[in-house]
Amino acid sequence: MVVKQVSVLYLREAGKGFLISLRASNRYSQGYLGALESVIALASMFAEEQGWPPVRDITTAHIEEYLTYLQVRPRWFGDQGKKKPRPVSQSYIETQYRRLNRFFVWLVERGHIEYNPLRLIAHPHVDERTVPIVAEREMEGLLALLNPAEAKTSPHRFRLVRNRAVLYLLCDSPGRRNELATIQVDGVDLDSGAIRVMGKGRRERWMPIGDTASGVLWEYMRARAYLKPDTNQLWVSTRGFEMSHTWLYRMLRRLGDWAGIPNLHTHRFLHSYAVNALRGGMPERVLQIVGGWKKIPETYFKTLCEEDAIRFHREISPGDRLGQGQGSAKPRPARQRSQGKPRGKL
Repeated sequence: MVVKQVSVLYLREAGKGFLISLRASNRYSQGYLGALESVIALASMFAEEQGWPPVRDITTAHIEEYLTYLQVRPRWFGDQGKKKPRPVSQSYIETQYRRLNRFFVWLVERGHIEYNPLRLIAHPHVDERTVPIVAEREMEGLLALLNPAEAKTSPHRFRLVRNRAVLYLLCDSPGRRNELATIQVDGVDLDSGAIRVMGKGRRERWMPIGDTASGVLWEYMRARAYLKPDTNQLWVSTRGFEMSHTWLYRMLRRLGDWAGIPNLHTHRFLHSYAVNALRGGMPERVLQIVGGWKKIPETYFKTLCEEDAIRFHREISPGDRLGQGQGSAKPRPARQRSQGKPRGKL
């Protein structure tokens, strides 16, 4: 009788198989696959440090230990100067949970484990918060910091022209960070005023942009052409190389610090575009298609209602209307209960 030898499968090696399987399906973007790879790499590093068993013996307690670790893990590793490292956000924990859950579901489907250890762990809670919009005066302040006329050198001017162009696209389109950061040159149609992006789930779509944004983008593409970069990537450095996938994030953080706008990120621009589009009367179905949403986030409607509620309340405020107008009711005198001192306390 021949006994088959089954190799012991640990978390890191199982993660490699999971990613190979997803790549083979050719259904997912490189950005999403990269995010999954980072999640599995971090979990594998923790598992190896803690001496976790093979995947078939990983229990719910192991996963709970890891999720607890994530809650106290600093947001950034390494020396951050005098700044105290911030803890990770609730949304980060929730994202880690979802992606780990998908990984373990795959392990069950492939027969590597008998049950999913995350099935007994409640889905992490995320506080529902209002995402602030980028006000018009804030946008004007940001653009003032990117005035090419104030450049001191040619490379400096190129960076200002480039960053000004991407800032206009953030303002004038419902583009997400990865979508705008990975635009290709052949995806820019200035004649029709539209740009092509690759959204979630590798769904391609065209987003319209206005005349001003088109003009600023044209200026950048002229400056880019002088560098003769050997890439179809739209955004390049002063030496003609492709920008890293984090450049837009870092640029906005730095720009926000200069302008006094804390936590400036691409989602605030996306939120602003959606709220302004809804207020301007754009049909929800049109916004859904242009923005690449399967469903328009409820937070956009809440922001719209909150701002409109403030405006309507100023018009009908009962407190402000007291004692005003001809139809105001005169206060009725209090009924005398008895002679002497009033009863009770004020």
